[in-house]
Amino acid sequence: MKILKLIIISILLMACQKNDTPDQTKKPIQDNIQKVSFVAVGDNIMHQRLIDVAKKDNGYDFSAYYQNIKPYIREADISFVNQETILGGNSHKYSGYPVFNTPSEMAEALSQTGFDVVNGGTNHCLDIGPSGIKHSIDVFNNYPDMTYIGVYKEKSDKKNIPVIEKNGIKIAFLSYNQLINYESQPPTDYFNPFNKQQIKEDVEDAKKISDVIVVSCHWGKENSTKISEFQKEYAKYLNDLGVDVIVGTHTHTLQEVEWLKNDEGHQTLVAYSLGNFVNGMLEVDSQLGGMLSLDFVKKEGKIFVENVSLVPLMNHYQCDNTRNIMGTRHSFTIYRLKDYTDNLAKEHGLNGYQGIIISKEDMIKKAKTKVSKDINLII
Repeated sequence: MKILKLIIISILLMACQKNDTPDQTKKPIQDNIQKVSFVAVGDNIMHQRLIDVAKKDNGYDFSAYYQNIKPYIREADISFVNQETILGGNSHKYSGYPVFNTPSEMAEALSQTGFDVVNGGTNHCLDIGPSGIKHSIDVFNNYPDMTYIGVYKEKSDKKNIPVIEKNGIKIAFLSYNQLINYESQPPTDYFNPFNKQQIKEDVEDAKKISDVIVVSCHWGKENSTKISEFQKEYAKYLNDLGVDVIVGTHTHTLQEVEWLKNDEGHQTLVAYSLGNFVNGMLEVDSQLGGMLSLDFVKKEGKIFVENVSLVPLMNHYQCDNTRNIMGTRHSFTIYRLKDYTDNLAKEHGLNGYQGIIISKEDMIKKAKTKVSKDINLII
């Protein structure tokens, strides 16, 4: 009996020791994984009517334009927007198409919405000339929570590649611009044109200081839903160089989102154009945009792009009189298409203009044609 008791006690002691001692062989796999969530949206365009509606007694307030999308922008670790129109300063008249000059209060609106990276390298960046670019840079420098990319006060500033570090992952941002609305040869000191040798050097430099490279590409043909040969050529070139994500803007339409794979097996996620964000355009395809959503995941020193989704967006405004649509549009805002109702579609200001009918069902059909099977479409 004593022998039996001793055996039982020994077994109990061994069990206690096992429970008290951490099992080093069963560490959670998550301990070695770092993750950064990222979202990107397209062209934020302040047409004249949007400027007029935002005018207040003491300045401009654009916050209402973003109230319905703000929660989804803020919940990401890093969020990107293409600021299509330059913040050129009040020494020039604030104006919409064709020569844009957006009030400086736009920077505050983007900051409050939750954007971390703002691209300024667009075809409208020199609408007010070099002084407009310099003013816009000064404005965004007042918001340390945002990184303003794609435009420069002088050529030497191009050497400073912006890098954001989040959750142990360093993300470099590059920006290139195909076209400039300028009367003569544009002064390229103030933006980055597409130049293969320069892009190659930039990517090589970015790799030395970051884990991930995101490239903003302002390219393609305006109002076209088809990818141009220029876009295809440079997307392949960037993939061959080993960049991770391409965020396309400029066409004002939603274009394809797909993966490219080079000969070495490196994959690049390409959103050829995320279309418009908030805008006052009058074309049906210009009302449908997209929010690219993904995670940068670092596992044992290697980077993966995971959980990729395209969230279609709907630009919405109302109109008191379609015969005078340019002057009576109001209530500009943006919705996820998932949240956009049939009743809202009926209230869209384009209904009845030149026979247009806005339909959520039609927008869903358009969005479905823009993603490959391995990318999640949230509708």
